[in-house]
Amino acid sequence: MRVTERLVGTAALALAPAWRRHLGAGDAFRVIGITGSAGKTTTTRMLAACLGTLGPVSHTDRLVGRLNNAQTAARHILATRRHHRFCLYEMGAGGPGTMQPYIDIIRPHVGVVINVAGDHYTAFRGLDETAREKGTLVEALPADGIAVLNADDPRVAAMRTRTRAKVVTYGFDAQEVDVRGSQVSAAWPDRLSLTVEHAGETVRVQTQLLGVHTAVAVLAAVTTARALGVPLADAADAIATVAPADGRCSVHEADGVTFIRDDWKAPLWSLDATIDLMARARAARRILVIGTISDYPGASSPKYRAVARRAVAQVDELIFVGPAGHRAHLQDHVPGVTSFDTLETLHTHFATHLRAGDLVMLKGSFKADHLQRIVLARTGGVACWRSCGRSTSCTDCDLRFTPGR
Repeated sequence: MRVTERLVGTAALALAPAWRRHLGAGDAFRVIGITGSAGKTTTTRMLAACLGTLGPVSHTDRLVGRLNNAQTAARHILATRRHHRFCLYEMGAGGPGTMQPYIDIIRPHVGVVINVAGDHYTAFRGLDETAREKGTLVEALPADGIAVLNADDPRVAAMRTRTRAKVVTYGFDAQEVDVRGSQVSAAWPDRLSLTVEHAGETVRVQTQLLGVHTAVAVLAAVTTARALGVPLADAADAIATVAPADGRCSVHEADGVTFIRDDWKAPLWSLDATIDLMARARAARRILVIGTISDYPGASSPKYRAVARRAVAQVDELIFVGPAGHRAHLQDHVPGVTSFDTLETLHTHFATHLRAGDLVMLKGSFKADHLQRIVLARTGGVACWRSCGRSTSCTDCDLRFTPGR
């Protein structure tokens, strides 16, 4: 972090509590915290669209990638103005005790918990530990607040005992929920749609999202919007306008080839959803590219081989890129798999291999892989093929056009 940025962050921490008190509380102004192992950004974007039908919304879409620290929470509160009716904050967890500092800063009225999954294995070493941390959000809610909980996830559903706030539930399979989702459909090129029912009213929600796995984020957003007074039909109309966030199954076209970039993160547990999306897809050739897989116990090679065995029969071509996949000697263990040790060699391969009508899924870790360069090389150019570990998007990086390996 640069010195100037550090000083700004320190100043924000000092000023934010007073400004938060100035913003007030009650029905005229609501702070909503959104947490979960996956789907936070998508839920936040859709909820912002829904609540925007009632009044101005301050939310963290512009802060994606810098969410898991108190300084960012402080900056977001300072960017919120008295004319805003809602303030949305996407809350990650970097380890035990990391959420409380920015909960103290934003002082949420509403807490939304989407799921508890294996994204945080490196930090928590277990789902119960992850749930314990995520649940600090609902513990902090006031008695007149609202906890919005996924009833299909037992660890999330159990959080109802940890809050004094009103509990509103959503789900697809749970026996008793306040808002129910059903009839989920998503098979590329078709986008996700689902039916949502609340208090005897039913609406079909058509989205721009990809994959059935994103349905839970839609349902979380609709449930929260209804709890805050948005009519069900208005919520459905608002959600229809929201495109996928960059790198969260965002769609990019180049030379007749369609790329799906799901390259923000790739925890081991999430690969099943990626494989399912590609298995359902309709395209001339379905090509799945997997980079760095994260958050799992034990050695890496057996995990990569297991993923390869699950995926190879579900797509037309399966490609691994990066040192971990290359070290696993996948081509020797799983027939039909291709492996490249660097992103540049994969780009060279694609230059002559891809053809119009292909569907290419890029699944990996943003910092470790920067798979977006495969698309940038075909659309706007890129000269840098470094393994840099930067958290900066390659689109905005000062090294994008500087040759390097």
